[in-house]
Amino acid sequence: MTNDNPVDDSEVRAIKEQMAAINPMYQWLGIELIRAGTKESRFAMVVKEQHANTFGVCHGGIIFAFADLAMGFTSNARGEKSVTATAEMDFLRPVPLGDRLVADVRETTISGRNGFYEVMLFLESEPDVAVALLHGRMRILGGPLPS
Repeated sequence: MTNDNPVDDSEVRAIKEQMAAINPMYQWLGIELIRAGTKESRFAMVVKEQHANTFGVCHGGIIFAFADLAMGFTSNARGEKSVTATAEMDFLRPVPLGDRLVADVRETTISGRNGFYEVMLFLESEPDVAVALLHGRMRILGGPLPS
């Protein structure tokens, strides 16, 4: 990481924590902010029974929602309102209940009012094995973040 993106910037952490305090989906999923940066972030959540699909593993929609929230919180940490414009997810492995799912978010580029991100998801118990990948574009709308 470069100097303009400290590993855990206190101002960036404050922005993300303020957003988390008013985001019901973030709270329902039980997401934890591990590392707060403007270009790279890490989030985690425990996969619980209420996140399961018919087959007893984490529902793909839950995995997608978690990755989307992680991407959005990272983009919004720049201090301007931004929203998901496009996102595509590849599911690579089932995610079992009871494990911690971790999302590493990386900004790949900013082009005009568009931010491009990659989110790699893995299990805390197997950090070297990706379970899903999300590629997304955030549209930077500008204006203040909600408080």
